[in-house]
Amino acid sequence: MTEISLTIEETAKKAAGLIIPALFATGIPFFVLHGKSPFFDWSLYDVFLFMILLIVGVPMHELLHALIFGVFARGGFKSVKIGWDRSTYTPYCHCSAPIRVLYYRLGALLPLIILGVVPFVGSLFLGSFGWWLFGYIYIIAAGGDLVALKMLKSIPAHTKVLDHPHKMGFFVLD
Repeated sequence: MTEISLTIEETAKKAAGLIIPALFATGIPFFVLHGKSPFFDWSLYDVFLFMILLIVGVPMHELLHALIFGVFARGGFKSVKIGWDRSTYTPYCHCSAPIRVLYYRLGALLPLIILGVVPFVGSLFLGSFGWWLFGYIYIIAAGGDLVALKMLKSIPAHTKVLDHPHKMGFFVLD
């Protein structure tokens, strides 16, 4: 087995590099299409609903990882654990069974697509600042997942990896 991993702190530093590029990549198209007026159209109800959706998005992000891991890992959903690391204040989804790189990649991408890209694209059609902000936040929230994808870049899709139990990363199974 070969370990490929980073600490949570190292991962956070790498993921932070996504904040400004994602802001420009999502913000410019939204504001070119809709201007500043959607920002000023928020009611107290809209702010409350946004906060609820934002909070619900956190476990949803981890459940989307768990869905893929549970379906494709040898142990099924019994091999998946979702939790909150109190020392780093980060939610996590851990798979204790080996999984093919192809499915690990899919598991890493699903929250980005469902919670980040889909709301962002929807905001372009709807002119909703709330959906743009939600999408932007969850694109940023997928920063660690994108770091993991970069770590998987040179590993063939059919290779099996074992999720690292304490760090961001995995063990490549020979």
